Amino acid sequence: MANGRYGSVVSEVIAERYRLVEALGEGGMGRVWQARDELLGRDVALKELVLPRGLPEAEIRDLRERAIREARAIARVSHPHVVRIYDVIHDGGSPWIVMELVIGRSLFEAVRDDGAMPPERVAGIGLDILAALRAAHRAGVLHRDVKPANVLLSDDGRVVLTDFGLAATTGDSGMTSTGIVLGSPSYLAPERALDEEITAASDLWSLGATLYAAVEGRPPYDKSSPMATLAALATQPPRPPEQAGVMQPVLAGLLRKEPAERIGADEAEELLRAAAGGVAGVLTPLPAKPTVVKQVETVEVPAPRKPSRNRVAWWVGSAAVLLLAAVIAGRPVLSDAGAEEVAAPPSAGVGAGVEQQSSDPGSPAPSVPVPSGSAPLSAPSATNAPGVTATTALAVAPTATTANPATTTTTTAAGAAEQPAAAVGSPVQNMQTGTCLQMDTGSGAIIMWTCNGTDAQKFDVRSDGSLRVMGRCVRILGNGNGGRVGTGACDGSTAAQWDLNSSFDLVNLEVVKCADVPDGSSADGVALQVWECSGTGNQKWRH
Repeated sequence: MANGRYGSVVSEVIAERYRLVEALGEGGMGRVWQARDELLGRDVALKELVLPRGLPEAEIRDLRERAIREARAIARVSHPHVVRIYDVIHDGGSPWIVMELVIGRSLFEAVRDDGAMPPERVAGIGLDILAALRAAHRAGVLHRDVKPANVLLSDDGRVVLTDFGLAATTGDSGMTSTGIVLGSPSYLAPERALDEEITAASDLWSLGATLYAAVEGRPPYDKSSPMATLAALATQPPRPPEQAGVMQPVLAGLLRKEPAERIGADEAEELLRAAAGGVAGVLTPLPAKPTVVKQVETVEVPAPRKPSRNRVAWWVGSAAVLLLAAVIAGRPVLSDAGAEEVAAPPSAGVGAGVEQQSSDPGSPAPSVPVPSGSAPLSAPSATNAPGVTATTALAVAPTATTANPATTTTTTAAGAAEQPAAAVGSPVQNMQTGTCLQMDTGSGAIIMWTCNGTDAQKFDVRSDGSLRVMGRCVRILGNGNGGRVGTGACDGSTAAQWDLNSSFDLVNLEVVKCADVPDGSSADGVALQVWECSGTGNQKWRH
């Protein structure tokens, strides 16, 4: 049973064939030694499968059998960047895997000892790992544990993907029947944290996390405990890289949470080749997201019990209300930049004898844009119908805008130009497009525009969670994905509350969705939307 200074850990079956030379490491599901194959006269790496404690006997047997079956499958993968497996020995109920010995350091050790690597160097390593994964995937085998510790940088310059001890055939689960996750939490794909189907895209996500760690010096998810890391992985976007440089596009594509949206091996290779040459490739944008427009609801205004004699009553017949609501509901709440907007002429009877109130007297009433080719909306006329007093703000269409909507003023129904409040704050810039948030002072919409320092681009983050521009509060106009963003009264509602968090996400607190530049477009006039937080650059903001 004894084998030198390793005592009785190696049985006679192993000791008769292999002489242990040096311990190479222990972690995860295996313990590895450098050994000498006495029969063939070559140095090898000898790995014993180490199982988590407390597993039922049936599950232990299943893991042992799986390790043997899958190690033999990997032995059929012949590729210069895949560690070669020579044999599997089933001894004393535990499998021992005999592998090629690679002399050098792991990627983890290199980053730990020397710090983060240059992006071009990381891109070259990524190309070799990707080639190894493609060879394994062609054989129908998923690695499931791609991480810096399993990437070997040999002394002769070769990059080798090793430790296929957790490898699985396509479609296998990433979790044991008792709920123990197999793999390193910081490098698991989100779908694995949720125990969903594992595919080749899962290995590609782990590749992205590995390259992220190499270029940043830390993984994209690294919490204080494995459970906290898994929770963040399932619910939060990865932290934006700061040193990625030309690697940024490929990292963004590989670390997309949804497997169906993640880039494939072909595009990853193209982007890595560009990065290895010192050029940032162009990431294929996600498919266009449908625009969701909030519909206008008609609310009946109840009559007070004791109408005031000092007020002129205002009545709008139910047919007129329904007609006006139908006209408004059939149009976008916020017009796209460049659409023609027509001012509504004042209507007789409006402005005198009509009481207009707002929850925020200091905020102007929001305006309603009129698309090109449509007739302007007219405000309803007042009638002397006693018994009903309406306390409402009257929405009117804005004036026509100039090429830069920041220079536009709004004309009210009474015909007077409305002066915006003094600007306070600083620009909010998107990290991917480089464009800034801007209020279209004609329609109140929040759009993207070339950063120019105008008042309409000065946003103030308040302690109450509001985000203000020129005295108005930024608020969502739709609850679903693709909902537009505009401005309105500062009423303290969650629709007008935002959190610019440490991950550089601008999150609306009512729907818990991120401010999103559609398709990452850098064009002027693109309407801001809210979308499920994905961690992509078009959802990252500087303020």
